[in-house]
Amino acid sequence: MALSLFIATGLWWFEAPMWSVVTVLALGIAWLIWRMRLSTIDRIDRMDGREFELFLEEVFTALGYTVTVTPASRDFGADLLLETSDGWSIAVQAKRYEKVVGLEAVQQVAASVPYYGANEGWVVTNSSYTDSAYELAEPNQVRLIARTELEQLLKQAGFKR
Repeated sequence: MALSLFIATGLWWFEAPMWSVVTVLALGIAWLIWRMRLSTIDRIDRMDGREFELFLEEVFTALGYTVTVTPASRDFGADLLLETSDGWSIAVQAKRYEKVVGLEAVQQVAASVPYYGANEGWVVTNSSYTDSAYELAEPNQVRLIARTELEQLLKQAGFKR
């Protein structure tokens, strides 16, 4: 956006009053500084669900997993499939939520594990989980990754804050 603003500015650069040019450049620089100051988790909070899934692809790739993103619809309960170098596979349900994640997410990923032949399932959120989600996750061997642990994964993967 800032680049297109800069290019558009260049079209009338020599004909515009100097205060207009300065204003446009200052706004562009301010936008870039504001964007750079947002932490990664703040940017996640502004993503839609699919953007979050694709971002997690980057995170898990940086952490050394081989990642497959499932189709946006009819994913059978898993948004991502991870595989370690030794062949261990993980079905991941991504939940970019503003509210608490309930047991439905655990049900979805638990169902996806046998469907995809995975060894285990994870639910990853930028939020937190209900008590019932934790209760169902334990016997189904589903790992729940909440906001704090997600922030730790982001740091390990080399993302800022």
